[in-house]
Amino acid sequence: MDPAPGINADDIQHWGCIQRELNICTGKYQDSNYLIKQHAIKIIISIVIIFIVARIDYINLEGIAKPLIWITIGLLIFTLFSSKGPIKGASRWINLGPLSFQPSEFARYAIVIYAANLLSKKKDYINLLYRGYLPVLFYVLLITGLILIQPNFSVASIIFMTCMLMISLSDAKRKHIAFTFAALIPFAALFVLSKDYIMDRISSYSEYTSSGNSSYQLQQALIGFGNGGLFGIGPGNSNQRDFFLPEAHGDFIFSIIGEEYGFIGTFIILSLYFVIAVRGFKIAKDCKDEFGKYLAFGITTLITLNALVNMSVASGVIPTTGVTLPFVSYGGTSIIFTAAAIGVLLNISSHSDEIDEGLTIE
Repeated sequence: MDPAPGINADDIQHWGCIQRELNICTGKYQDSNYLIKQHAIKIIISIVIIFIVARIDYINLEGIAKPLIWITIGLLIFTLFSSKGPIKGASRWINLGPLSFQPSEFARYAIVIYAANLLSKKKDYINLLYRGYLPVLFYVLLITGLILIQPNFSVASIIFMTCMLMISLSDAKRKHIAFTFAALIPFAALFVLSKDYIMDRISSYSEYTSSGNSSYQLQQALIGFGNGGLFGIGPGNSNQRDFFLPEAHGDFIFSIIGEEYGFIGTFIILSLYFVIAVRGFKIAKDCKDEFGKYLAFGITTLITLNALVNMSVASGVIPTTGVTLPFVSYGGTSIIFTAAAIGVLLNISSHSDEIDEGLTIE
């Protein structure tokens, strides 16, 4: 098959490499539809999980919040010293025979649960630095720090921002929050400067914004959007997915949606995430329980930020990161935990409805 329109001679080598990867993948699994079949199975499992979790009282999470966070810390530490070695330059996975598990996906929801628990318990003195604010900040920094040294800067940043937004909802003093950001900015800058892969991405993005010359991966993602036009070229007809765009099933899946379903398809995806955001924040606003309010806000913020970052990367708005698109990107760990989080949101919503109905009856 010849390269798609828009590929110049300098990209032929890249095209050949990706074509070989496709052939290896097909040979490894003896099925060119292996990934989509596996993804479909995980989606079905996730739908079942949503309904199951939605029927479990979210208050139970408050009782297991502390054990949950310590299990998370243990898993993240174990990941760093795993004998399997790094994948793509990072130690992010725990391999359990035929199954693999990414603790950072579990950690992002565990810290939201524990932060919601602490904020609800410390609501009367969260404005006190040592007794209220710092204990919450300690666990946030511990979890984000363990993820940061994997290294996974993008996920650590999303978790940190989510938790800080949760804290900003409380009565914590704004000067404490401002000082936290001011103190951490130099450390974040030093970390970025010390990581060549991050600097390469920033340099590539800087070149793209100043001269229009993008990296190969971003170039192929933008070509995908351009090929799609208004209505797309049809499901399964993507050339970028099969031959040109690395991580097309993961980090850059939004580009493939744009190619196959066009502007209409990407608008629908954006609208669905907008519905999740609006509904989730409304659940948090209407919840009379402090723990439920913080938990609903944290879950909604986490999913929304994750989606925004992924779509922004694919469309060239921000530098490339390794963040997946919730429910859409290939990967079992992310899909399953996000499904469980949506189930928790639905349960919080059902309790809010019960409270409202009770007040109406009285």
